[in-house]
Amino acid sequence: MLRKLEGLNAELFKTWVQEDDSTIVDIEGKHYLVKPLHNIVQEEIESDEELKMLIKQAKMDIAGNKTYTTEEILEAIEKGDL
Repeated sequence: MLRKLEGLNAELFKTWVQEDDSTIVDIEGKHYLVKPLHNIVQEEIESDEELKMLIKQAKMDIAGNKTYTTEEILEAIEKGDL
């Protein structure tokens, strides 16, 4: 469940947590573990040069309006073009 803190509550919460550390918060005697979320997909992309290049090429293709519909790809596969 996602809850959003704003204003003074957010500022107070930031003083309790460190960027890459887990933090235990005591609220009325009950302990809660607060951990930062890590973007595993981004970590995998950054560690895989081939994947990085494929994504870069895809972004360039999209920017150059070089895109295909699913139907066009299926037709190319059926014809043996891909």
